[in-house]
Amino acid sequence: MQHTEDSAPASKRPVLAGVAVREEDLEPTRGLEFATTVIRVAAAVVLLLALVQFGVWWLDRPPGGVGLGLLVGDTIRLIVFAALLWAGSDLTSVLIKTHYDIRATRILMARQTYMMKQMGIHSGALPEVDDVGNRRVEDAA
Repeated sequence: MQHTEDSAPASKRPVLAGVAVREEDLEPTRGLEFATTVIRVAAAVVLLLALVQFGVWWLDRPPGGVGLGLLVGDTIRLIVFAALLWAGSDLTSVLIKTHYDIRATRILMARQTYMMKQMGIHSGALPEVDDVGNRRVEDAA
């Protein structure tokens, strides 16, 4: 008995959204995952810079609290920007997961359609020759 990819045990196949799939059904999204990591690191750096800026001002305050309004406004702006960056990275993660789920759903639907067609052919409800798939051949003649 030859061992092919289609006869490989389901436990060794990759799983998308709970469905075992073939290796060629996967589309790597390493670029998006890397972009997510870069955006999260950038968000952490911006937040760290905001905190350092406030800490430096706090340790060496000018007399009379000069620049406090500007400092508070700038720090809040940096914190909000860091939060938006983090939200963007979360959105990228959601896009990756959505892509995986849609891909797994398409594979599952193709499998179910094939199984239902085979059941219809076996029960006699469908003809063995697929006339629907041969329309283009008839149109060309």
